[in-house]
Amino acid sequence: MKEYKLREMREDESFDPSSLCEEVAFTQAAFYGDWQRNLGRIVRRFLVYKNDEIVSYFQIVKFSLFFGKSYLYVPYGPVTKDSSKDFFENLKLELELIAKVEKAVFVRLDFTPFVSGDVLTKFFYKAPLYTYQSANFQPRVEWFLGLKKTENELLLGMHEKTRYSIRLAEKKGIAVEIVTNNFEKYFEIFYKLMERTAERNSFGLHQKKYYKTIFENLSRTSSYLSVARYGEKILAIDLVIVFGKTANYVFGCSSNEERNRMPAYLAQWEAICYAKELNCDYYNFGGISAENNIYKGWEGLTIFKKKFGGKEVRHSDFFDVVVNPFLYHLYNLRKRLKKMGL
Repeated sequence: MKEYKLREMREDESFDPSSLCEEVAFTQAAFYGDWQRNLGRIVRRFLVYKNDEIVSYFQIVKFSLFFGKSYLYVPYGPVTKDSSKDFFENLKLELELIAKVEKAVFVRLDFTPFVSGDVLTKFFYKAPLYTYQSANFQPRVEWFLGLKKTENELLLGMHEKTRYSIRLAEKKGIAVEIVTNNFEKYFEIFYKLMERTAERNSFGLHQKKYYKTIFENLSRTSSYLSVARYGEKILAIDLVIVFGKTANYVFGCSSNEERNRMPAYLAQWEAICYAKELNCDYYNFGGISAENNIYKGWEGLTIFKKKFGGKEVRHSDFFDVVVNPFLYHLYNLRKRLKKMGL
């Protein structure tokens, strides 16, 4: 284990986990950490050397808990090209030290690329399934559409009702604009539509400040909005962030009005077409429900995403480095009771 060395990165250094792995999610990009900082959260970035070679990057986000405590989360990370016993043992020791400094009850890990649970169980504690669903944690299963096809091939790969809905939206006067700047101009209508969508589909929202912070910083990323209108009225907005060769559908929202014109379908289709123009290899629709029912309320959204064609991508299970067993037990108990509706 002596050959491994962890170092915290300075702010003026380039944080580039994609140099190790093509599968890196934007949650391990520097701009994502900056978003979290703008929300008042502590973010720390690290790299791990094996001798003189960098074998891992990761950024940790600190979230508040009860009793002045916290937990640390590494969203879709650490990103590593080393899956040896010595690496995991060293990483665990280093994370325990970081957690103690931050007064964290535990550190939640989310390895990229995928690491088998059989391997991770030897070093970390497997998080209970009832703790998975949280606005702060990334989904375990996502839906990806490959873009190395013609538009016609993509249309033929969709469910027939999705193709019909796209064409119907065009016939019924829906027009879509791709917006690549002046994002803040669209924020208030975006948030209003997010509220309508959350109410209609029975899911919770982050605080308004969370979304506003993202919009204020979109110009620093490769991002775009797909905005669907009927006349002058905006009916649907999709927010897409491009990182590496993947266009990530981060948020989507739509009005309760004019739903028979299918604006959400055309907005999504135009977002996919623009991702192709940017030479992206994949369009990531984001999280979908899993067979173990850990994401209640996602069923309708999952059906919508899958009808565009594509494939399921599974991430590693959550594994925790537990620093305070008693408070960790209380945290899990609270999550379990909430899951049971108590």
